[in-house]
Amino acid sequence: MTPMDIGLRHLRYFLTLAEEQHFTWAADRLGISQPTLSRHIRRLEEELGRTLLDRSTRHPRLTEEGHRLRDDLQLLLPQLETALRPAEPQSSLRLGYTWGFPLQRGRRAQAVLEERHLVRVRTVRRDDRTAGLRDGSVDAALLWGTVHDPRLVTTEILREPRIAAVSRNSTLAVRERVTWRDLGRRCLVVNTVSGTLTPRDWPADATPEIAAETSNIEEYLHAVAARRGVGVLPVSVAAQHPDPDILYLPLTGAPEAVLTYAYPRANPHPYAETFGRVLRRGRADERAAFVKNTEPDGRGAKAASRRA
Repeated sequence: MTPMDIGLRHLRYFLTLAEEQHFTWAADRLGISQPTLSRHIRRLEEELGRTLLDRSTRHPRLTEEGHRLRDDLQLLLPQLETALRPAEPQSSLRLGYTWGFPLQRGRRAQAVLEERHLVRVRTVRRDDRTAGLRDGSVDAALLWGTVHDPRLVTTEILREPRIAAVSRNSTLAVRERVTWRDLGRRCLVVNTVSGTLTPRDWPADATPEIAAETSNIEEYLHAVAARRGVGVLPVSVAAQHPDPDILYLPLTGAPEAVLTYAYPRANPHPYAETFGRVLRRGRADERAAFVKNTEPDGRGAKAASRRA
């Protein structure tokens, strides 16, 4: 046995024997036989080149070297065992959202944080403007729209097109697509709690009237299906909420929907910033994939044309 062969087991056995000062009691406490304990202590002494026990008495007594090793191990062994113990998951990161969770980007980032950093991400839907950040019920949030709040650290995660939501009984249902100005001439359903669009987002000469006010995505879609007015959603949110009474139409001329990641500036969760970096990395990866697929080599350009 070389010095590197001295394992925690040998040190733990010796420390237990030093505390009990009785081979039988120490072996019983360790769940091993007395001969096995004696053999490991002998091997430890041989390796260290020191006599740790005085065996001339009925019960073993520590020598001066034994006392020194015991005192050192009482401090060092618990620290060493803690350092070598498999990492345990940190406290979960509570991630709030309102309208819709960005499935591909969000779930990929969630998997990275859980697999690489051992931090569980718990998604929490909250129907308020900050998805729970305001009252502290979440540690971070994904919010649709640009967020201006000095108390929050914010990062733009993605931009995507918007789509029109109309009742299948609406006169617009016969159209293949609609324009932003088309909707400006209609009545609008708005989410007054967590929504980001208002009539002010339309041109002054094509401003819709508010026909129905809602407080969450379910109420919003019910109002659209009941022909209370038209709705506008980010494309990914609409994809998560199919409805047999609602038709989603391509929308031209609309401003892009912005998804923002936010977390408190004061006393943030230890992994809030890390999760933001993972989300931003996903954005860079998607951009690189888009550029690759649209390179003018014939194949990428044709694929882009088909998607358009």
